[in-house]
Amino acid sequence: MDLIKSRIDTYEESLKAARGEIPIDTVIQGASVLNVLTGDLLEGDVGIHKGFIVSLFAKKTQAHQRIDGGGKTVIPSFIDPHVHIESSMVLPTGYAEIVAANGTGTIFADPHEIVNVMGVAGFSLMLKNSKGLPLRMFFDASTCVPSKRGAETSGADIRSSDIRKMIEQGSKKLGELMSIEEIISGDPIMTEIVKTGWMLGIPRDAHFPMANLLGEAFGSLSFTQKLGVYSGFIGAKLLRLKRFNALPSKILVNKLRELDHRALDAYIVALGLTADHENYGPELQVKLDHGMRLMLSSHIFSIPEMLPLLVTSVNKSRYKDSIGICTDDIWPDELVKKGGMVGVVRGIVGQGVDPIDAVRFATLNNAQRLAQAGVREAALMGAVAPGLVADLVLVSGSLKKFKIDTVIHEGTVVAKNGKLLSSLPESVIPQNSQNTVKVSEISEETFVMRAPQSAQSGAVLTRILSLPPSPAMPFPELFEEEVPVKEGVLETQGYTIITVINRYGKQEKSPSKGLIKGFPLREGAVASTVAHDSHNLIVMGTTVSEMSLAANRVVEMKGGMVATKGEEIIASIALPVGGLMSAAHVEEISKSAEEFRHALEILGLDPKNPMFPFAIFSLPAVPGAKVTDLGLWDDEKKKLVPLFV
Repeated sequence: MDLIKSRIDTYEESLKAARGEIPIDTVIQGASVLNVLTGDLLEGDVGIHKGFIVSLFAKKTQAHQRIDGGGKTVIPSFIDPHVHIESSMVLPTGYAEIVAANGTGTIFADPHEIVNVMGVAGFSLMLKNSKGLPLRMFFDASTCVPSKRGAETSGADIRSSDIRKMIEQGSKKLGELMSIEEIISGDPIMTEIVKTGWMLGIPRDAHFPMANLLGEAFGSLSFTQKLGVYSGFIGAKLLRLKRFNALPSKILVNKLRELDHRALDAYIVALGLTADHENYGPELQVKLDHGMRLMLSSHIFSIPEMLPLLVTSVNKSRYKDSIGICTDDIWPDELVKKGGMVGVVRGIVGQGVDPIDAVRFATLNNAQRLAQAGVREAALMGAVAPGLVADLVLVSGSLKKFKIDTVIHEGTVVAKNGKLLSSLPESVIPQNSQNTVKVSEISEETFVMRAPQSAQSGAVLTRILSLPPSPAMPFPELFEEEVPVKEGVLETQGYTIITVINRYGKQEKSPSKGLIKGFPLREGAVASTVAHDSHNLIVMGTTVSEMSLAANRVVEMKGGMVATKGEEIIASIALPVGGLMSAAHVEEISKSAEEFRHALEILGLDPKNPMFPFAIFSLPAVPGAKVTDLGLWDDEKKKLVPLFV
């Protein structure tokens, strides 16, 4: 349904229905209705006609269909304002099968994963596969492709002319603007992209992590203050506290406020009214201070030590209209188990956020922010109110549990008890999307760490990656260390070898290599073409033979993820569509993802955060040192540096 056109086309008939002059399509009877504008729960009927709500609490309504709402609460369908569908490894059809059945009525997806691989053609692929689904899918015009020019190579290079092409195809907003330094310094390419958004009157989504400033604030604390913060971390983790002593959060917020935030100000000046999903703790309050809207994403649960600080900041906000919820990235097995947006809602409620606030964050706040920023359709969403689209969810029992009973989309019941009531269209997969892994022969030699000619024996001073111990700032750092050399080859025992290979046929030089110290990979290797955001082939391992086996299998599958141990492939996920997605059923991909988590655990990695090794060491748009297809990226110096000192 074209919401604006349908609203106009049904104008006269909707007025008659609202006045009670004609029988309406559907009435939900005897339900408790959540008014997200006031926070009140009121008993009564909800009248629906031609896909829109036409009455509330009316008496003796004539209707063709009656839905028993007894014992249930009617809430608006969830609006997901920021998601990368590709992270769930399925096409839009597979994604919709899960989230539509679990209460999501509208998605604003940033397809920058597949756009990094295929350019505007990737945007078109996602758009074509979003038709005929029981929810509304809009796709952002992906902006930062690659995420950081000069630091990496992706399959495309998006410019303002490409942005216009995506908007002409129906894009409603600019995707997350990750190139922070380029934006605030006035880089010509990014300036034109941002100005295109301004000229066309569409929202511009933010991406402004503050981990470096958070680290600076923490470093300036006294010993006693640090002890208080760490005690809070430990207490929250060991005791599973859902509420947190406000003191550590207040200390960090005050320290953060004392720092220089000119970069944040410049970024907001560039983007205007914007919302940021990179929020993990007390920095949330600082962004609100500077006029940013915020989104709490599914990633907040990946750093449980920070959750109490985040929830404290949320609950202490006097006005909560500027806080929304999104999913961002969800692995397929987690998608199936938790259902998308409803999983984030349940998660924050479980941490102490009021359920009615959580519903507002996932509905009204998202809709109002998008409408204010220029998305006309969003003005017709987000609440149970006359004149708005009838995207509704009937929740059984307590709102604290969010047990989804019935989902209504545009006035039609589309799901009951977590299952869709009708089949979905077949996915459309263009041939060019299945030939995106263009890598020449890979052998064990590809991964051998050879020393420079000047250091064929003894030891060589090498730049090494490591992870800091703080759970709040898990970003790689660089340090220098002498590494033993034997017959021209580095002795890599005690390190994890990381190699990044350009998979777009664009790189003539040897693959980039690095060493990681303290990484928990005990044995084996992992390889993946899912490596945010350029999605080159990343391989991490303890031996070159295991790395070669994993990498070659990924290439054979035309993309995906592989884990090896010894001479055996212990898990794999085939992702032939852009090296990121599969047309297989979502339940099948979910099972493969679960098996891959188990394989990571066997090798010593954290199964709860399976994308961590493939993103934290390869994405130069977020803080920390990286290895990209172009080499070793030093985030402090903002440039590529040699492996050997």
